[in-house]
Amino acid sequence: MNKQSTYQKRLIYKRLNSLERFNEWEKNHIDHIDKMEEYQRLAAVFGIYDLIPENARQREVNVKGIMKMRKALSCLK
Repeated sequence: MNKQSTYQKRLIYKRLNSLERFNEWEKNHIDHIDKMEEYQRLAAVFGIYDLIPENARQREVNVKGIMKMRKALSCLK
């Protein structure tokens, strides 16, 4: 296996792990959001924030990728 495919494999596993962590968070919070107190809702938001890797939290926000994705997905409307 070459270096690039090893990197891609690790990246896929990392993203899969992130999705699994989010799914677990969602299962424990989103269905109960209407029954939560305000402080519990805020804690749930911080729970999502904690799922974001530290290096990603420290990067400057760049919305160009979001705009590009929205434009590409607009054809699905």
